[in-house]
Amino acid sequence: MPYFMTIQERIADVRAQILPSAADPASSLRKSEDPDPAAAHKETADPAAAILNRLPDADFQTLLYVYDHRGIEWSASPLGTRCVRRTLPRRGWFHRHEFVELLYVAEGSFDQVLLGERRHFLPGTFVITDQNCEHSDYIKADDAAVLFLQIQPDYLDELLRSYPKTDELHRFLLHALYQQKREQSFLALSYAPDGIASGAYDAQAPFLLEQLVREDLLRQPGYEHIRRGLLIRLLQRLCTDYTSVRHSSTREGREKALLYELERFIRLHDADVTIRDLEQAFHYHRNYFNLLLQKYRGQTFQKYVQQVRMDHARQLLEETALPIRQVALAVGYENTSHFYRLFKERFGIPPQQVRD
Repeated sequence: MPYFMTIQERIADVRAQILPSAADPASSLRKSEDPDPAAAHKETADPAAAILNRLPDADFQTLLYVYDHRGIEWSASPLGTRCVRRTLPRRGWFHRHEFVELLYVAEGSFDQVLLGERRHFLPGTFVITDQNCEHSDYIKADDAAVLFLQIQPDYLDELLRSYPKTDELHRFLLHALYQQKREQSFLALSYAPDGIASGAYDAQAPFLLEQLVREDLLRQPGYEHIRRGLLIRLLQRLCTDYTSVRHSSTREGREKALLYELERFIRLHDADVTIRDLEQAFHYHRNYFNLLLQKYRGQTFQKYVQQVRMDHARQLLEETALPIRQVALAVGYENTSHFYRLFKERFGIPPQQVRD
């Protein structure tokens, strides 16, 4: 295995040595989609499935993902490596873990849907998600890389004995271990050695992370002790040199989680979606959907669908050569005059002016 000083150097090597051949049109790289996470535990005997579902095989495990703007996704863990091609952008399945997950945005940026909202994490950010926090990854058509550290509760409990009980990280992780059944929460940490978030770059963290990855992948004699010491150093650094913002579930968070799914469903079926479709898909009464949309978007179901259709129509006008009549049909309007009127109400200009 080549020697790297930082996790960024390892990622650069992947981009230089592996991704170019995977991007070759003649490559046999197969397209892949995420399986249903409900079957994840049944698939742990298959290394590729275990990597895909981020299931650790020990007390602690590293999992590195390198994302390419062309849809190539490369991942590596002690179980092996995996490279697939996907259609981007995409949102993965909502899932939760039986371990505490610490992710580090090593390159680019990374989005996750957490507590009903899509969160955007910048490079150098750490995010710690507890066992009960349901979430999904949102992968954009950008170059990015994320390192996931998966820590089993008992192992983390041992590590926490090194920290004072008043520490914020200690409190959060204890909560993740013992109270996760009652509340969903996650912790976002940004580097701020002076206590004030300033966008500064932590040069030490990428070095510690690369050492963790190397020890975890090679697993030479004594690696468990070295890895444990490195993890303690990393957690201590997060305690002393990073500011943290804790997010926890509330009724509003649960409502926004459903709202996100409603909006996604409407966007995918904007041409013909009805409120009855929502009832069948999500099993709530139609009045509740109107209540959520009115509360958080200030619109009724009908008005919200109309806005989504108009936004989609403008995108089609700007990015395709479809005739305006075909654009109107694509977003659910057979009456072109009615489409023209609604479009002008939304944007203040007629469709033809956008096209011109």
